Amino acid sequence: MPDVHRDTAHPITLTDGTATRTREATSADLEPIQALHRRCSPGSRALRYHAGKHQLSPAGWRVLCDPGRGTTLVTTPAQRTDHIIAMTNVMRTDRQGVSELAVLVEDAWQFKGLGTALAAHAVEVARRAGHHTLTAVVAAQNVPMLHVLESLDAPPPRAVGPILDIHVPL
Repeated sequence: MPDVHRDTAHPITLTDGTATRTREATSADLEPIQALHRRCSPGSRALRYHAGKHQLSPAGWRVLCDPGRGTTLVTTPAQRTDHIIAMTNVMRTDRQGVSELAVLVEDAWQFKGLGTALAAHAVEVARRAGHHTLTAVVAAQNVPMLHVLESLDAPPPRAVGPILDIHVPL
């Protein structure tokens, strides 16, 4: 698939020196997104979706790619732009100025600083959209995502239980 977003891609260099590129998703990315989901373990998908979802439906992907609903970003290795390794969602909520963050990083690409860098980039995306708060609904056992949110100076979670609702002022 040709990369029409080359000039607008956001570069991220991982802790191991690997270069990646993050760009806005398009409807044409559905097949590589499905492949990303297949490469993620059931545990990673469950932490992202709070359920055993193994792929996105075409209708669900259209929602995530609808600019009226927010911004979905896809990340690829810099030298292999047809291979999506992460998806970041910054979606509008029903609360004015509040967007919701969700990140899915392929298992083989975790623990290299990608999730943290994507969350920092998501903050900028949310600010550009005029939002003042980024929220995330996170499973209490999702320690990697909790660390990512801590890197954004997130205050302690507002609820105690299996699912945490975390709000990050921008």
